Amino acid sequence: VEAPVAGSMILAGLMLSIGGYGIIRFMFINEFFFMNYSFVWFSVSIYGCFLVSLICFIQGDIKSLIAYSSISHMSIGLMGLLSMTKIGVIGCVFLMLSHGLCSSALFCMSNMFYERIFSRSFFISSGMIYFMPSLSLFWFFFCCFN
Repeated sequence: VEAPVAGSMILAGLMLSIGGYGIIRFMFINEFFFMNYSFVWFSVSIYGCFLVSLICFIQGDIKSLIAYSSISHMSIGLMGLLSMTKIGVIGCVFLMLSHGLCSSALFCMSNMFYERIFSRSFFISSGMIYFMPSLSLFWFFFCCFN
């Protein structure tokens, strides 16, 4: 959360997708391992997604909320991969691509909010639709796409 915005954009947009691609490549090399132990990893992924979603509820910082939701989305993609079906893998690839674009845009817009009001708090930045209506519209669209 304390990283520069460009670092957060690269991490969420590129590095997490590269990790997902690595899991896809590793999955087809070691199918036996993934078939036998996918239930364990699936359970860990569901548990992690649930815990991170609960952490998202108590966040007051815009940038940390985007970062935690990125972790939650990657665990959803991992569940798609661990289903070991063609639709699950294709869904994970689409999730990684859309997540890379949307989360990078959300980090960029959170930086625009920060440069305008010098705070990343939800409580201080409420009512920004009156000051930046076009940015609020893009914020809404990227939150929906994310």
